[in-house]
Amino acid sequence: MSKKEMIKVEFITNNKPSNHLDYIIKSFEDTDKIYLATAFLKMSGLNLLFPYIKKHVEKGKAIQVIAGQHFGLTEPDALRKLHTLFLKNPNAILYLDKALNKSAVFHPKLFMFKNGDRGIIISGSANLTKGGLMDNQESSIVINTIIESSNWKDASYYFSTITSTQNADVAGYMIINRYEQFYIEQYNFLKGQKVVPSKSTNEYNFSYAKLREHLAKYSNAESKKAFIQRTKDYKQAKGVLDNIIDSPRLTQKSFEDAIDSLVGKKGQSGLWKSGSLLRLRHKVYNHRNEFRELVKFIRDNQNLPASKVFAKAREMINTINGARVNYVTEIMMTYQPERFANLNSNPIKVLKEEAGVYFKAHSGSFSGEDYEQYCLLVGEICNELKLKNLLEADSFFNDIYWILKEENR
Repeated sequence: MSKKEMIKVEFITNNKPSNHLDYIIKSFEDTDKIYLATAFLKMSGLNLLFPYIKKHVEKGKAIQVIAGQHFGLTEPDALRKLHTLFLKNPNAILYLDKALNKSAVFHPKLFMFKNGDRGIIISGSANLTKGGLMDNQESSIVINTIIESSNWKDASYYFSTITSTQNADVAGYMIINRYEQFYIEQYNFLKGQKVVPSKSTNEYNFSYAKLREHLAKYSNAESKKAFIQRTKDYKQAKGVLDNIIDSPRLTQKSFEDAIDSLVGKKGQSGLWKSGSLLRLRHKVYNHRNEFRELVKFIRDNQNLPASKVFAKAREMINTINGARVNYVTEIMMTYQPERFANLNSNPIKVLKEEAGVYFKAHSGSFSGEDYEQYCLLVGEICNELKLKNLLEADSFFNDIYWILKEENR
C-alpha cells in the first residue's frame, strides 16, 4: 500500500445522516490515546460523549482534554465532571487554557484518536457542545492517516504546545473554582452587557504562593506539637460523641457536660476549636434527643458522599436551637478528618484572601454539593502542601486567620 493510499481525507457536516457526534463516537472504538481540544466545553456536549470517555478512562487508557475559558462559555460543571472521572486514571489529564492573551482567543476544535500506528484527526468548527456535535451548521475535515505522517506529527506538536505549562493549567479543584468566578461574572455580563473575551490567569488572585509562605511559618516545632494535641483532642471528642449516642442512660446533666467538653465553657477551652460554638451552647442543652439523633445519623452514614451527609445533617440541625452548620461539620470532621472539612467563616476568609478561592460567604447557605466541592478542594490543598488531613488543614487555616486579623487591627 502506498503512502498516499494510507491517508484518507473526508469532509463532514451536521447536515448529513451522520453528524460530528456519530463520527467522533465511531472514532472511540479500539482507540489507544485520545486528544481533545475545544474552545467551549458544555454539559450538553459532554453528556453525549461521557459514556464513551468513561469506558476509555476505566480501561486505563490515555486521554488529554483541554478547554478554553475565553468568554466564560465553558461550563464549570463540565470541567468538574471530567476532573472527577479523570482522578481514577493517572493517564487522564484535564487542562484549562490560561487565556494569557486577550487578543489571541483560544479557539481550536481538534480531536485526535490514536490506534496503534494509525490516527484520526478531526478539525473544523465544532465545539464539544450539543450544538457543535449535532444541531449547528458545523463542518470539519477528517484525516485518517498514519502516525508517521506530517499531518499527525504537526497536529500532535500543536496539541503539546497548547497544553504546555506556559499555556495551560492542569485543571484541579482550585483551578476550576477560580475559573468559576469568571464564569459567574461573564454570565451576568451576558444578561445585558457586552461580552468580553476573558480574564487571564494573571488577573486572578488564585495562587499557592501566599499559602506556601504561611506554611513555611506554620511548619515549626510549636505548630507540630499543637497539631499532635489537636489530633488527641478530636480523638477524645469522638469518644464523647460515641458516648452521647451509646450511653443507655444519658442524663440531662451528662449531656450538658458533654456539650461543654466539646465546645468549652467559661474559663475552659473545648475539644473542638470553633470558638463561636461556645456562645449559644445553653440553647443546645434543650435539645438532647435531637442532638443525639444528629450525631447518630452522621456516625452511621459517615461513608456516604459528603454532599448527602451534609444535606441531611443540615436539615436536622435546623431543629436544634443554638446550633449552626459548624456543629455539623465539626461532628463530620471528628469522625472522618480524611474526608470531611470544618466549615465556618475562618477558612472561607483565608481561602478568599490568601488563595483567591471563592465560596459562598456564609456557611449556612452551603448546599450539599457546595460542601462536597469545598471538601474536595481542601483535600487538594492538603495534597499540594503535604498536610496530613483536613483536620490539619483546618488548623493551618485557623493559624492564618488570626495572623490576618492581627495585621488588620
